[in-house]
Amino acid sequence: MTPEELRRLLIAPEIIVVDLTDAALAALRRALLVEHPTLGEFPSDEQSGVRRRAALLLHAAARLHRALDAYRCAVEPVLHELPSDDPF
Repeated sequence: MTPEELRRLLIAPEIIVVDLTDAALAALRRALLVEHPTLGEFPSDEQSGVRRRAALLLHAAARLHRALDAYRCAVEPVLHELPSDDPF
């Protein structure tokens, strides 16, 4: 871990959880698309119960991914405002 990474972690420790959550969402998306390769982003009435739930889950995961990105963007300016001469 670099000193800059440590400083960021000490200032905004929740970012590590945001990153882990985002990685888990990416893994979920891949797994669902492997299981249902023709699955679209939005459910349709023609899909089976499992496929419809999978499509709904993909849609919710995409929304959460956007929210996580928005949070990261909101935290980034705060990290740059703090003095860089801090030992962490």
